[in-house]
Amino acid sequence: MQTRRVIEIVQSGGYLPAELILTGYWASQSGLVVFILNGVTPRAVDLVLDPIVVTLPLTIPGVLYVDVRDKTRVRDAVLFAEEIYAATRFFRRLAVRCGIASKLIAPVGMAISRLESRTLSERDARTPDAKPQAATPARTGNRLGWRATDAAGRTSFQLQTSDSSI
Repeated sequence: MQTRRVIEIVQSGGYLPAELILTGYWASQSGLVVFILNGVTPRAVDLVLDPIVVTLPLTIPGVLYVDVRDKTRVRDAVLFAEEIYAATRFFRRLAVRCGIASKLIAPVGMAISRLESRTLSERDARTPDAKPQAATPARTGNRLGWRATDAAGRTSFQLQTSDSSI
């Protein structure tokens, strides 16, 4: 399966980029998205994604986790990706060494707006009446929780992670 997008996931200030992770997963409806994990565990990303995964069909391509230290898998991901988003100079240099022109590597700060606009336009082209489902992070005490609305627009509900280390 062809990789549509590659996104580097890095903690900032001790926090995961939850909105970026959710947007990346949402974008995976139109093609495989590879998360390059740089100092982040798959389990931590799973905790962010758990509330939204159940709202999308199991038939979507989804996301693939690749550790930034696995140079072979990183090379395979970036060589055929349509879009690459880097958060660190280390990953940007790694992608350039794999043969990617640096001008084709966008800063991860641009990923959310680009992915949201492309995902909505791709979705509109397929199903114009579909409404996006939303899951937004919310603090619940010292833990990360979620407010989610399903596709039918039913009332929001609160989900809470079991790990307060995010």
